Amino acid sequence: MKNMVHLVMTLSLAVCLANCGAGREQIRTESITERKGKFQEVTTADGPPPGFADVVVKASFKTHLSGEGALLESGDSPHGRPFYRFVVNIGGQAVTWEVPGQRENLPVGKGRHFPEEGEGMRYVLEKKIRLHAGAHSIFFGVPEENYTKTVTVNLPEGKSSTLEFQPIYPRYKWGHPTFQLGFLGFSACLDHTSIN
Repeated sequence: MKNMVHLVMTLSLAVCLANCGAGREQIRTESITERKGKFQEVTTADGPPPGFADVVVKASFKTHLSGEGALLESGDSPHGRPFYRFVVNIGGQAVTWEVPGQRENLPVGKGRHFPEEGEGMRYVLEKKIRLHAGAHSIFFGVPEENYTKTVTVNLPEGKSSTLEFQPIYPRYKWGHPTFQLGFLGFSACLDHTSIN
């Protein structure tokens, strides 16, 4: 029985490490620009010209402060650090945005619990890009978490859309989800419609 438990634990660890390595390698590959001219960052409020569409890429999540994580977390954990990076690749053109963290302490609710209540570090990405209208595959990666997600969107000509990546946090056993337990990934919404 002991050998079976050890075998299961070893296989589980191997799968986790393989997935981390695969995510890391995919982020490394997708952060390299192979083509240019697929999109450009836009800082003005004006709408897209004919034939183009704008998309605002948003992501916001919270981590525990440095040194306050799980017992198994190493000293070089990115949680609570000053910056997180986000990688976006569309059609071979890549960009890496470095986003500063903001210390945040949301009060604990009475009766109702919220996943991001308590003290931690919040990272908020909000970038507007312009690209040709139509269907696009958008790669989204968070190198510090070895996390990747690819979504397909169809952007209407002359419109501005919002592509939002919303965090998924683990749950306490028989309890509510919380950022203090780490990070599972993101769900994606285009103009408030799920595109997972």
